[in-house]
Amino acid sequence: MRRLQAYAIGTYYKLGSPQAGLNANPMRGLVYLVTNQRKEPIPSAIQHPLHPDRHLVRLESPADAYAYVADIIAIHERDVRAALGLTRPSIALVPVPSSNIVRNNRVTDRWPARDFAMELERLGFGKVRPCAVNKEAMRPRFSFDDDPAHELEQNLAIIGRPMHNEAVVYVDDVVATGERIAALDRALGQPASAGAIATVVAAAEEGHRLDAYRTRTVTISYDPSSTPWKVQLL
Repeated sequence: MRRLQAYAIGTYYKLGSPQAGLNANPMRGLVYLVTNQRKEPIPSAIQHPLHPDRHLVRLESPADAYAYVADIIAIHERDVRAALGLTRPSIALVPVPSSNIVRNNRVTDRWPARDFAMELERLGFGKVRPCAVNKEAMRPRFSFDDDPAHELEQNLAIIGRPMHNEAVVYVDDVVATGERIAALDRALGQPASAGAIATVVAAAEEGHRLDAYRTRTVTISYDPSSTPWKVQLL
C-alpha cells in the first residue's frame, strides 16, 4: 500500500452542496479560476486568512489565482514541508498533466498544474519538472471526476525525471479522488520522498461541513496490486 501526503489551502464544495460551510463561495470562485476551464474567466474576490495581504483581493484571471495560492504556500513553506514530511532541501515540482496535454502541445496548451507550479518556482518553492504527459488526449474532467488510476497510468508518457537529490511534490489544481496523483506517482516509480500540493481538496458529499478556508492535509492511499487500483483519500 502506497501512501502520499497532500496539502491544500482549503476545500471545494459544489454549488448547492448541503455540506458547504463558511467561505464556500469565495473558494469556489478561486477554483473556477484555477482550473481555467472558461473562455472568459469570471473574476472572484477572496480573503484567505493565510494570505500575506490579509485583505479582500480581487482576482481577474487564472494567472492571478495561481499567484494568490502560491503566495500562501511560499510564505508557509515550513508548515507545508512539515505536513508533507519533506526533509530534502531541493524540491521537484511535478505538474499532473491535464487531460489535453500531450507531447506536441505541452508548452502551448492549457495546463493549470504547470502554471501553478511555475508560480511556486518563481517564489523559490522548488523547481518545475514536467515529467509526464499523456500519450493520447483524454476526455475532459467534469465535476472533478477522474478516470481510474490504472487507465491513467497506462496513458502516461515519461518525458523527464526529477534530480536524484530532489524531493518530489506533485502539483495539481484540485484533488478530487487521488486517482491522477496515484497514476503519476506509479508511472515515476514511486519516488522515496514524495508528496502533493493542490489548491483545494474537493469535499465528499457525505463529508463533514468545514470552513472552506481551513487548510487540508489528506493521505492519498493506493494499492496497484489489483485492477482497478484501490485509491482512497484518508
